[in-house]
Amino acid sequence: MSVAFAQPVHAQDQERAEQAEEQPAQIIVTGTRRDTRLQDADVSVTVINREMLDQARIRDVRQLDAVVPNVQFNESGQLGSTFISIRGIESNPFIVNRAAVYIDGIPFRELSNAVLNQVESVEVLRGPQATLYGANSESGLIVINTRAPTDYLVSEVRATGTTFGGGANGVIDGFVGGPLAGDNLSGSIAFKVSRGDSFLRNIQPGQPEGRIDETFVQGRLRWTPTDRLTLNATTYILSTRAPGVFDQEYLPLDVDLYNRTYADLYNGGRDADRFTYINDAPKRTNEDEAVFGVSARYELDYGTVDAAASYRRLKTDAKGLDFDFTALPTAAGQDYKDKDFWNFELRFASPADKPFNYILGVTHYRQEDERFQTTFVGSGTLDSYAPSPRQYAQARDWGAFVSTSWSPVQLPDLTLSAGLRYDHAHRAAQQSAGQIDLGGGTLFIYRDAALSGDFDAVLPRFSIHYKTSPQLSFYANAAKGYIPGGFNLTAAQADLTDDVLRYSSETMWSREAGFKWQSADGMLSLAGAAFYIRSNNWQEIQVATDASGRIISSDYIGSNASIDSKGFELEASARPVPGLTLTANFGLSDARYRDLQVDATTNARGKRVKLVPSYDGYLAARYQTPGGFYGRAEVSFTGKESLESLGRAMQPATQTVGLQAGYEGEHWGVRLFVENLTDVRRGTGLAFRNLGFGDDGNWYSPIGRSRQGGIELEWQL
Repeated sequence: MSVAFAQPVHAQDQERAEQAEEQPAQIIVTGTRRDTRLQDADVSVTVINREMLDQARIRDVRQLDAVVPNVQFNESGQLGSTFISIRGIESNPFIVNRAAVYIDGIPFRELSNAVLNQVESVEVLRGPQATLYGANSESGLIVINTRAPTDYLVSEVRATGTTFGGGANGVIDGFVGGPLAGDNLSGSIAFKVSRGDSFLRNIQPGQPEGRIDETFVQGRLRWTPTDRLTLNATTYILSTRAPGVFDQEYLPLDVDLYNRTYADLYNGGRDADRFTYINDAPKRTNEDEAVFGVSARYELDYGTVDAAASYRRLKTDAKGLDFDFTALPTAAGQDYKDKDFWNFELRFASPADKPFNYILGVTHYRQEDERFQTTFVGSGTLDSYAPSPRQYAQARDWGAFVSTSWSPVQLPDLTLSAGLRYDHAHRAAQQSAGQIDLGGGTLFIYRDAALSGDFDAVLPRFSIHYKTSPQLSFYANAAKGYIPGGFNLTAAQADLTDDVLRYSSETMWSREAGFKWQSADGMLSLAGAAFYIRSNNWQEIQVATDASGRIISSDYIGSNASIDSKGFELEASARPVPGLTLTANFGLSDARYRDLQVDATTNARGKRVKLVPSYDGYLAARYQTPGGFYGRAEVSFTGKESLESLGRAMQPATQTVGLQAGYEGEHWGVRLFVENLTDVRRGTGLAFRNLGFGDDGNWYSPIGRSRQGGIELEWQL
């Protein structure tokens, strides 16, 4: 349900709206560090505005991948972190994201299930953005801009009720904004409160089935003390309480095989279902996130100065990893993380209307992590976990960059651009000697470690852009991406060689060519791009196993692999008749390992890169009558993908269907919706063998959401 109370539009606002209707809407890209028309952007980019987000009912950041080609959001569980694959450059829970995410200018290198609440626009830039954004943006960039304070009073509230197999969920969210002191100071508050059941259910007697309760509050201020100076401040808190839920929940991919193996042996004759599991371990996940950021823009006589600083704190305490994935009380685990992030940027941009323009900037990023894991063996409670030694890691990054563009006076429709960045990263890690008990006489040993080192990179980018007409443009670019090296704090049953403690920086080159076209009336648009990417020092998660396939070490990162990825994406939209909107996209990524030594005798050469579907596609149609009634249908296509490096755990191709029907009036509206109509069951993250028993014939993976249906109501007064 959504409620909106707004003052009447001012006369000048009405005049501007009428003028805008006479011209095609201009889509603006901000991820290029200066406002750029979509037609003039020399990169493959998808821009989704607030209206499009609402029509597609995108309420969760993990829903974005359906509407953006060659982008896949991988999950490590109902509450675990979200990892982003773009154009075959995968990310996973054990390696920091290879795609950068910025929310209101604040970087998120590890993206939790952030509340996508009151968002003004989302931009997805595909391909390396390291020249402007530095490390960890080598596959692309996602820019999320939340709704800014308004200069007139706006008040909105929305309530949503959702049901699914075995549970229900309720959400209330809203926005209040307007002037606080004359025309110079305005502010806003956005909020979201969610209460409900987890969609994956633990049916083990004596254990809670699982709830997920989230509370989100955001405040923003905008102050314009002079015509030249604008100051912005934003802060938010996100609190998650989930009794009965572990943030990284793994279910068998083959439910029938699992039940044949364990229903009578360990699970008391009970069968797990497609979205239920049977775990003995007591579970609970608590997560708290707090963010504060400030920014300033000053308009000089020549150019603009922008400055931004932010602080973010993320604390996660997740208990209840069941090592054997059954009701047998062997061993259970906890993962505790406490992270602090600081970011600062200062840049100068020359006027954009000159034939030669440029951007200069410096950045600083700092991160401090504290982590420990615990286990207990046998039956127990949430108080039974015994900790291993605490681990600490620090990151200190700074960079300096320049980006230039030149349009020759003789050829004003041709733009040549080049950029260069120097990036320096310092990494350090510490831990003390100790051990952790995995049951059955298995002990993982932690070594004393105090490691540090520096990693440097020079990151260029080149592009050419040509407008054949105001409606059609072509471009090509080449860019280098980069992730700094680092250190592994690895526990094992036996000594591991020292070469696993340190891994080198990852670099890659991407080459891309594309076009953008829009009809003169703005009713039709088409864009496409083709790419080729190569990395010769690919960072890859690895583990040591014994002869039976049982894991004998915790995860560690190596950097001696290599990959190639090539493919293309197409996007189209049309408004052929009043009230009807059609949207379609298709992406293909052929990403394969050129070299990945999995063990002493096995190489993944030629295998598809894990967590990368062979293709993805999307079709949506929405029609709204003059009277305000509407219907919408969408279907998402996802090709088969491997959930581990050797292709032994395959996720088959799937299609998911969503339907909506509703009414939008001047003051209120109602919407009925169904998501995943055909109740597709899909693995959404890395697959593992049984952590307790080794190779039991099953593969276990996080599982995506089941079919859900619900209602939203809206008012606007």
